[in-house]
Amino acid sequence: MKIEHAILLTLTLTAFTACIPLKQYQELQEKERENNAELKRLEQGYQSMEVDNNELRAEVKRLKEAVDALAKDTVRLAKQSWSLKNRNNELMAQYNDLLQNAGALNDSPESAKLLQNLQQLHQQLQDREDALVRAERELAVKKLGLETASANLRAVEAELEGRNKRLFELERALSEKDSLMNALRTTVANALTDFGSDELAVHIKNGKVYVSMEEKLLFSSGSYQVSNIGVSALKKIAGVLEQKSDINVLVEGHTDDVPYKSTVLLDNWDLSVKRATSVTRIILQNSSINAARVTAAGRSEFVPLDASKTPDARRKNRRTEIILSPNLDQVFDLLQAN
Repeated sequence: MKIEHAILLTLTLTAFTACIPLKQYQELQEKERENNAELKRLEQGYQSMEVDNNELRAEVKRLKEAVDALAKDTVRLAKQSWSLKNRNNELMAQYNDLLQNAGALNDSPESAKLLQNLQQLHQQLQDREDALVRAERELAVKKLGLETASANLRAVEAELEGRNKRLFELERALSEKDSLMNALRTTVANALTDFGSDELAVHIKNGKVYVSMEEKLLFSSGSYQVSNIGVSALKKIAGVLEQKSDINVLVEGHTDDVPYKSTVLLDNWDLSVKRATSVTRIILQNSSINAARVTAAGRSEFVPLDASKTPDARRKNRRTEIILSPNLDQVFDLLQAN
């Protein structure tokens, strides 16, 4: 019974240990998806800002045209109002003259004619006064519309200026990020000139710097103990990263698709995780890098460089990648401000 209990306990611990790399892998996969989603949102936000700016420019143009039209209409109505007032004054003077003449002529035929002219003139005067009132009301409405349109125009121009400023800041931040990653790629490549292209490669993909090291540079077959030459390469990388406090580091272990198991390692998942953590420890032990910036992940055989089953393809797939990502907090803050 004791032997059976020991065997059962061993199997339970083994199963528990085997679950750890998978859980880490799932968490890292989720983190990678979130990062990719953020980058996609960043690109969409940048495009949306450009569309909004174009729409605001069109709105500014429309409002300027409306303001110009209102200004011209206001001038026209002001002239019309001035003309009506002058004509009203003239008619009022004629009306007063006729009243005086009518009083002087009393009941004569000329008086009847003057009275008729007086009535006509009074009606014209009333019509002119009504037209003047309408013109003044229309002028007041146009002036109010002009003031409102001018205020809207100033508000839109201010918003457009603010958006253009933020767009400029976003473009500058993105440009700085690209320049930073290009400079980082060059610095890392220069630090690793002692190693051949058949051992490692440094390149940029999706805005990140990838340092891809083949198995033969770091490990013996089936081992997760880093070789001396591998330690030398990692120390050089650590020296560069130590000076880049705004760079996040992801260490990924990759294997081929050949099933692997030993007395120590359970499978390719286990091997890839242990290789990633071995590399991570060496980087941290040989630098003052904040461990919070570094993540170790095992990807097993599920992210191959070459999916064919040839020996050369499997050799390429057995690799460790150090993925260097810029801190995009500033860029995300600019997008959220919009």
